[in-house]
Amino acid sequence: MSKIILQPSSNKDAQQHYEDTVKNDVLLTSIQSYISSNDFRVLNDVYPSGACKVWGVTPSGNNSTKWSRIENGDVTLFSKKGFIYASAVTTYKLHSPNLAKQLWGLDDKGQTWEYIYFLDELKNHKIPYKDFNRVVGYADNFVIQGFGVLKREQSSSVFRRFNLESEVFIEEISNKTYEDILSKLELLEETESEIFSTRRLEQGYLKRSLFGNKVIGICGACKKEYPVSYLVTAHIKKRAYCKKHERKDLNIVMPMCKMGCDEIYEKGYLSVLDGLFVNMGKTPISPDLKRYINQISGTKCHYYNENTKDYFDWHYEYHK
Repeated sequence: MSKIILQPSSNKDAQQHYEDTVKNDVLLTSIQSYISSNDFRVLNDVYPSGACKVWGVTPSGNNSTKWSRIENGDVTLFSKKGFIYASAVTTYKLHSPNLAKQLWGLDDKGQTWEYIYFLDELKNHKIPYKDFNRVVGYADNFVIQGFGVLKREQSSSVFRRFNLESEVFIEEISNKTYEDILSKLELLEETESEIFSTRRLEQGYLKRSLFGNKVIGICGACKKEYPVSYLVTAHIKKRAYCKKHERKDLNIVMPMCKMGCDEIYEKGYLSVLDGLFVNMGKTPISPDLKRYINQISGTKCHYYNENTKDYFDWHYEYHK
């Protein structure tokens, strides 16, 4: 489950940093010489436009320990003067005093904001402290002071109340954790919020297997390019009919867009036979839907191979 990062930013330095490197983008080429080639490669995947948003904290106190807890998908809440005024999603992090000096210089203690994390999906808000405090269980008069990372339980409440979770940047999990998630979902004994959070982790794992760090992907049916948030990890064989070992198989999914392809495949209007998409002749159908399906029918499915053939065959037979 992603976490909430608290970042008060009312002083002069913080406001200037927010203006310079969050509100306004930073060109990746301008920071290339201060980071490793691998970091630059990953950031190019995350920011295909070539421009990013950056934040950092100094090593004061236990900031480095808190920073070490930050993961992809965590959401930073920027606050000042009694309100949370913006949120942004974590995409990547790295430690670099040289980059921090280049971006922000040094503070009056000779420190720089070297514990860096990159952001995206910036949103403006006007959430009073009192509303936030009641969600996380703080006193009404609590004031956000100092960089901090909320516990997962508190973070979960904030995400649900203020709808802050990203559809693109989701925390990374191990193979073992993924298997545990699948086992947990089979029991379905959790609360509604637990089921939602667990399914989100499952989807996050599958999305990472398809897209890696990329934020732009290609629909496996119509072959059009979309932001990853417009693509779903569609089960080739219906998830409810998958055996346990099939659910663990990363070949069970392919990317399909929310613009229509996922829906028509899920309902069996479109299937795959011998590597080609086929119109299954389902009804009811309208002229517009027929045209949409016919544009895809007869084209090659690039996800059809020896590892996926049985799943596609199941889908075709099920909807035939």
